[in-house]
Amino acid sequence: MKYPWLFLLLVGCMVLVLYAAALRVIQVVSVTTPTAQTQQTATPQPIALPEQTAPQATERARATVVFSPTPPAADSAQPSPPLPTPVPATPTIDLTTISAYIAYRVKEGESLADIATRAGSSVDLIRNYNRFAGEVHAQQPLIIPQTNPAGASITSQPIIVQRGTAQGTVALTLDAGSSAAPTTAILDALAAQNIQITFFLSGDWMTKNPELTLRIVADGHEVGNHSVSHPDFRLITDDQIIAELDGMSDTLYAVAGVRPAPFLRPPFGSYDERVLRVVIAHGYLPIFWSLDSLDAFGEVKSADYIVDRLTNTLSAEKRHGAILLAHCGNQTTADALPQILARFAQMGITVTTLSKVL
Repeated sequence: MKYPWLFLLLVGCMVLVLYAAALRVIQVVSVTTPTAQTQQTATPQPIALPEQTAPQATERARATVVFSPTPPAADSAQPSPPLPTPVPATPTIDLTTISAYIAYRVKEGESLADIATRAGSSVDLIRNYNRFAGEVHAQQPLIIPQTNPAGASITSQPIIVQRGTAQGTVALTLDAGSSAAPTTAILDALAAQNIQITFFLSGDWMTKNPELTLRIVADGHEVGNHSVSHPDFRLITDDQIIAELDGMSDTLYAVAGVRPAPFLRPPFGSYDERVLRVVIAHGYLPIFWSLDSLDAFGEVKSADYIVDRLTNTLSAEKRHGAILLAHCGNQTTADALPQILARFAQMGITVTTLSKVL
């Protein structure tokens, strides 16, 4: 061969080309065929959640459904537990026919028909609005919706109700404005005896406790207005008082689909004549109490103290028709309630709602 070195150079180049090609094939195979370890890492693994996570998520979802005007579509895989169904509301009242409201206390010998005529109202309207049946009786307090106030000969009275008139009964009224922790135990004790009472709820409390609000209504209890934010009505304007009343009513309707009874308990029990007139003119009968349990006043009371105070303080005569005050946020009140109900039963006293005592 004339040029042997040229032949060797060509052979060397071919060897290098083949070697490079072999390396490229090995790299491609390595990328497209993962190892067993790579495959195991890429496969999604189930994550174990703490046991309390699911109930917390359910609570949030249920609260959202309560307040949302158009509830989100339910998740068929994880349905929320059913909410309580509120009891039917009182007879429907056409509020558009009402022009004004007055408060009136029935005098001896007066009939409901006579009062309706002189007040510019109607018998059925007064009955339905005040949530009672039958005839009126002497000293019965009424909030009268007027459809013809110009023709009325009865004027409004700035009254506040401190007791009822029904013999053999007491109205147990529980205010709710702070803690809600003992409320379930309270409702359980009432349900065990099939007893309905009157709750005065604030709007803020209902917003924080929609399911308890639903249960109160579903269990057949009466709900009165206790404002939205629990201010002293003496220290705010007329318009602010009205906003507090309407705000509570709207919150109850949003949560439970019902409106409050026509009863208002002034926050802190604070009122003056101006407050009474504003509240009455807006359709609410102001309610005070005959006896305060003192469960929210001063030092913490024992359950025995609350039982004794509510059942033994008033004389037999004054016990009839009494309006008793206690609070949903007091644990010792919840502890005392079964004994209170048992003690009144032994006395032959019926524990019931405010509207049935007035």
